[in-house]
Order: sequence, then structure tokens, then C-alpha cells
Amino acid sequence: MSSESRPRLICRCIGVSSPRVHEAIRAHGLTSVAEVTKTARAGGGCGTCHPEIEEILAELRGEPTDPALSLENRLVCSQETQLRVEGSLESLIRPRLAERSIEVVSVAVDGLRVRVELGPNADDEARALIAEKLRKYVCEDLEIETR
Repeated sequence: MSSESRPRLICRCIGVSSPRVHEAIRAHGLTSVAEVTKTARAGGGCGTCHPEIEEILAELRGEPTDPALSLENRLVCSQETQLRVEGSLESLIRPRLAERSIEVVSVAVDGLRVRVELGPNADDEARALIAEKLRKYVCEDLEIETR
């Protein structure tokens, strides 16, 4: 499976998605993690995403990638993205919703898709708040569905 086939959040610290990393590499002929960091900012935080960036660079050069490493990268990415979304919800969004007696019932993250199920008091303002804050503090490329 191509790393580009399923968009995901690559750099959780800075909020850079895989489509943006691919675009930067192609547009600027980038060949290293340092160049990707300088151009797209991905990899400029904790460094956890460096193996994923290396994998994308190798893939775009036409080099084979280790399936076990690819799987590990996807798992780390998925776990870190889930934690980033949940942390943002907990610290930035839930308190504001609680003031209005609106409850977050469940959260599901799949790549750049986030589904948030809300309690019965939810309204359009609550949905807009969730989308705004998650895009600002996690990644602007998130697809957010609220129910």
C-alpha cells in the first residue's frame, strides 16, 4: 500500500498531513528529513515522525520499503493522532461544551477523519467549535464529522 493512498497526520507536533509532505517533496525535489522539515515543517518537533518521512522519501524515490517498518509507522501514527485528538478535546473543547451541558459521547479517529458523537444537547455552534479547535490544534486537513 502506498503511503499516499491513505492520508494521515504525519507530524503530530506541528500538525502536518501526509498529502502536504508528499506535495512538498515533489514540488521542491526534497531528499532528506532536514529538507522536509525546513520546507514543510514536518519533523520539526519531537522527531517521532522522522521514520515516516524517511519512508515517504524512499517510496517517492522508488525504493522498496520494509513492510514491518511501514506497519510500525502506521501504528505509531494512529496512536499518536488518537492521543493528540483526545488531548485537544479534553483540554480545549470539553470544558467549553460542559458549560453548555453538551457531552462528548465518543471519538473515533481514522487517518485524517475524526468522528465525534455528541450528546442530545448538541447544536451547530458546538459542532463548529469542535471543527475549529481540532483543525487549529491538531491539523488543518482533518475531516471532522460530528453527530
